[in-house]
Amino acid sequence: MVALKNIVHVSILIFLIFGCEENIEAEDKTIEQNTAENWNLIWADEFEQGDVGSQKWNKLRWRPGWVNNEQQAYTDRDTNIFIRDGKLIVRALIEPGYVDNDYTGSEYNTDFTSGRLNTAGKHSWKYGKFEIKAKLPKGRGSWPAIWMLGSNIGTIGWPDCGEIDIMEHVGYDEGNIHGSIHTADYNHMKGTQKSGGIEIQTVTDSFHIYTLEWDSTYLRFLVDNNPYFFIYNDSNGDQNKWPFNLNHYLILNLAIGGDWGGAQGIDQTQFPMEMEVDYVRVYEKTESGKSIKVKFQVNMKNEMVSGTGLWVSGGSLSSSNPAGMQMFLIPETTIWETELMLPKSSSFTFKFRNGYFPDSWSSGWEQVSNECSFGEYNNRNINIGEQDTVLAPLCFGECVTCE
Repeated sequence: MVALKNIVHVSILIFLIFGCEENIEAEDKTIEQNTAENWNLIWADEFEQGDVGSQKWNKLRWRPGWVNNEQQAYTDRDTNIFIRDGKLIVRALIEPGYVDNDYTGSEYNTDFTSGRLNTAGKHSWKYGKFEIKAKLPKGRGSWPAIWMLGSNIGTIGWPDCGEIDIMEHVGYDEGNIHGSIHTADYNHMKGTQKSGGIEIQTVTDSFHIYTLEWDSTYLRFLVDNNPYFFIYNDSNGDQNKWPFNLNHYLILNLAIGGDWGGAQGIDQTQFPMEMEVDYVRVYEKTESGKSIKVKFQVNMKNEMVSGTGLWVSGGSLSSSNPAGMQMFLIPETTIWETELMLPKSSSFTFKFRNGYFPDSWSSGWEQVSNECSFGEYNNRNINIGEQDTVLAPLCFGECVTCE
């Protein structure tokens, strides 16, 4: 994510109300769920059974190089995918000269095998919270991923179907976790994919919870309940930009090598490599957990307004979109406003931008004194509570309303 400079801050204090704790049963394992009034558990796999359940998961059989020039074959063997001590193990092995058939019946040979599971045709979801507790493999050449694909991929193909990468990690860059989306307009083939990252040095040594919160208006990525990446839906209904209003299914896999994972080779001394998954849990929002309306306002009384108008941009609110979200002039005033639907009990940094700059992070920013700035890049800041909120129309580039 590009760092933004001279971003301004106003701290708006809104009390946060956190949900009580509640216990929910899933597959004979008690789940302690915080904020239970906002989320309702609808699907889970705690991996307590003796094998990977075929009612929930497909185990894929792919030859090497099927996607991303990955070097492993995916097999459905219990040496690559199995349950151990109440955890799903996806194991990559080095097996020189291994020969098998893929799902089409075509024979292949490979030196590496691994596992890939998905819920396609069994379970898919539109919106919700997805929590996966996992420990990642160590070793250069590993490329574990927890992600989702649009269920209509078979009819419209990739990337039009949409892809949400909840977690990706490559072994040569240990500790750096990535979240991304790919769509027809935003994808790595065009260099336009939207991505964010967070550094957590213990990802190969201990378990962490990788979370996606998915709503009609946003995608929010978290690790251990700490948000690090946010994408707001400013598509105006354009499916090429936002195909995330249709069902997607889950995928868990451990690739070896490939365009990204193998960019610095494969350390063959690190095998076997294992991704361990403690649980996968899917929640839907309750009525009380629905997003709230936040109206952003800025007064341009003392400014010459760009012909392309005002925008909310920068910081963590539109971290993947240099242009930002468009604002609209209130008739017969100098105040511009826009209303966004945002998650309850969340915090964002942002700033106002005079002018539309779709491909640049460098122009149009307001600058405000350190008196009301936040952080290294002087962001405005908002802490969102539980109720719809209208922000005061502060003067562009200032800490107070216009005189």
